[in-house]
Amino acid sequence: METQIVQFVNLADRLDLVDLVSRWRWQEWNRDKPYEYVRYSAAHNTQRDRIPMTFMAMLQDRPVGMVSLWMNDLACRQDLHPWMASLYVDEAHRNRGIGRQLQEHAIRAARELGYPRLYLMTDHVGYYERFGWSFLELAPTPDGGETRIYGRELADNQGRAGDCGSG
Repeated sequence: METQIVQFVNLADRLDLVDLVSRWRWQEWNRDKPYEYVRYSAAHNTQRDRIPMTFMAMLQDRPVGMVSLWMNDLACRQDLHPWMASLYVDEAHRNRGIGRQLQEHAIRAARELGYPRLYLMTDHVGYYERFGWSFLELAPTPDGGETRIYGRELADNQGRAGDCGSG
């Protein structure tokens, strides 16, 4: 499918979208938590010049995806920060390059805030590697499973995967 060019807005500037962000997060990752807990968290990911922040992908003023920057997304790895989290594209708009554009926007924002690297956790294998992320390790999850940790260097010349040490 053809890549669609989207506009990005900070959730801090579109607080009317907090309920949508909350619904997407709850449906995709947090069904084990009360919805109000997820909404409370989303409502507080609304900073403009520091983390935590959430960005919305807008297509003709309609929200079609989101991505967040958090200081931590994995309690057992408090030494790694910041994290790209909650990358989500509405099902009707997938496979159009929006996920890549959301990643690029989050990377630019983290770089502008002065961070040298960015981390994420996921169960996906093969997706993030295509966009310059390096697999770092498997980490245990509270439910007894495991998740994959990825890192990405944020140097201005980033066009390749870099060495993302855990420090």
